[in-house]
Amino acid sequence: MPSPSGTYGHRARIGYTVAAVTTEVFPIDWYKIVPDGVTLMMITLPLGDRSPEDVKKCNDASHEAAHAFAQSGADLVLLGGVPVNLSRGADKLDDYLKQLEDEIGVPVSSSSSAQRNAYKALGSRKVGTIHPFMPDQHPRHEKYLKEFFGLEPAGCYAGMSNLKELGKIPVDSALQWARALKKERPEIDTFNFACPHWRVIDAIEAIEQELKVSCMASLQAIAWESMRKTGVNDKIKGYGRLLSEH
Repeated sequence: MPSPSGTYGHRARIGYTVAAVTTEVFPIDWYKIVPDGVTLMMITLPLGDRSPEDVKKCNDASHEAAHAFAQSGADLVLLGGVPVNLSRGADKLDDYLKQLEDEIGVPVSSSSSAQRNAYKALGSRKVGTIHPFMPDQHPRHEKYLKEFFGLEPAGCYAGMSNLKELGKIPVDSALQWARALKKERPEIDTFNFACPHWRVIDAIEAIEQELKVSCMASLQAIAWESMRKTGVNDKIKGYGRLLSEH
């Protein structure tokens, strides 16, 4: 049940594990999207450089964080970081989330689950990925699209940044990069804006209207999943079809 009235999160309190070096953009953009009464509890994971050792540390920290969120009164725990979510194997994620949910007595989801549900709601098929990192990350994102989300990859665009500089990416980059990839791959019906720690959400409406596509941005999907899983069914205008129509 949602938290009692009189607290900040009187509609829903969301516990989110942050897979990022710093957390700057996420809380600002979260509170642009969600209505009053939906709040965010955050614990940051030891992400490092995504090495196997780092991912294991993040998995262990996520598990501990879920318990802390439950003890602190979260209405939903959402585990962040697709590489962390899927490190046990894409076919094992749902079972793990159910096990953890039973263990802590609070509903549990993940950023991967949120994105999968968002793609389904949007009816996505051919997905172009825009991420802020180097081109060596293309295969990882295309693998996720095929093996976990069951979608057809339709090209990637790399923003040439890194984990420590995500907050410096200009606000107009998402639109410019989407235009470039859509010109190269006109068959794209949905853009995947990977990573929730750079500025994307303010560009979603313009991208969908100008390029006649749907957008699935990580932060947008996490906020949407968090609200819908806690019974907050408000239709949110200004940040894409996912939030305004589903």
